Amino acid sequence: MAPPILTDNQRKEKLSHAFVAALAARDGLMFQQGPDPDMDSIDATIRSGPPSPAAVDLQLKATSNARKHHDGLHFRLKRKNYNDLVTQRTVPLVLVVLELPPDESQWLNCTPERMILMKCGWWISLAGRDPLDAGSTTVVIPRTQRFDRSGLAPLFAHLRRRTS
Repeated sequence: MAPPILTDNQRKEKLSHAFVAALAARDGLMFQQGPDPDMDSIDATIRSGPPSPAAVDLQLKATSNARKHHDGLHFRLKRKNYNDLVTQRTVPLVLVVLELPPDESQWLNCTPERMILMKCGWWISLAGRDPLDAGSTTVVIPRTQRFDRSGLAPLFAHLRRRTS
């Protein structure tokens, strides 16, 4: 195998994009990469179509040292990203964290029968929370907000409830 030219964080970022793009494709939704660079913490957008079209912007993160507790996944977030996520927007912006195994050799496994990206994703909307003045913070993503093979339906249902 050739030596990697991407850092571990860049590799995790690319896997988080591939993960969300794959789920969107499976559910028949449009996945669009965000602007580069992502000045407003928007890494991607997912759109649904009729009968009730909707869109959600995503801040994508990935971690291979997840801290899971009884209340959910605890994830450290920089002030800039947190403040971007708490800002009320026309198109909602949510955080999606891809959880990867600590051993990078287990991140992705491809065989002739299947492609497996290990672990799952988690999502949370932070809209309406108070911004941070300094430092960083840990957000807790509830166990009920997994972003996995159940698809994107629960996320879009949550967003529809918030806007109706």
